[in-house]
Amino acid sequence: MNDRFNFKLQRVLDYREYVKDKKCEELAKYREMLELEKNTLHRLQNQKKTVASEMDEKCSEGVKVAYLVQCSRYMNRLKDFIVRQTANVSDMEKQVEICRDQLIDASKKKEMMDRLKARHYERFVYHLSKEQEKQLEDLVNNRRSTI
Repeated sequence: MNDRFNFKLQRVLDYREYVKDKKCEELAKYREMLELEKNTLHRLQNQKKTVASEMDEKCSEGVKVAYLVQCSRYMNRLKDFIVRQTANVSDMEKQVEICRDQLIDASKKKEMMDRLKARHYERFVYHLSKEQEKQLEDLVNNRRSTI
């Protein structure tokens, strides 16, 4: 019997490992993109708060109508940007969730192949030990017959 274990589905296992690694890298990329989108959203929200507080300060001092109109237009544009950026963040969160599900699926498939390999290895070790026992028994019987 061959004393070396050979898993016939090793290529499949290697491929599943490769897919899992790629999905992990993809998830990391999407998480990074999500963080960038969130940072942009927070920056826009902070900018809106800053402009609103500046408008309040200027209004208490008395200011020209043209300035208020300009600030109002700017605030409306900021609101639009915030709405769009919130949608971007939401889309990116969905993409991260999809990618996470794909990674979980790839991990399950790889784990299934790992368990299969372990079972094949256990069976190989069992048969190898049985073969060795048989050879030992034959050796003992041959010795007895020559004595």
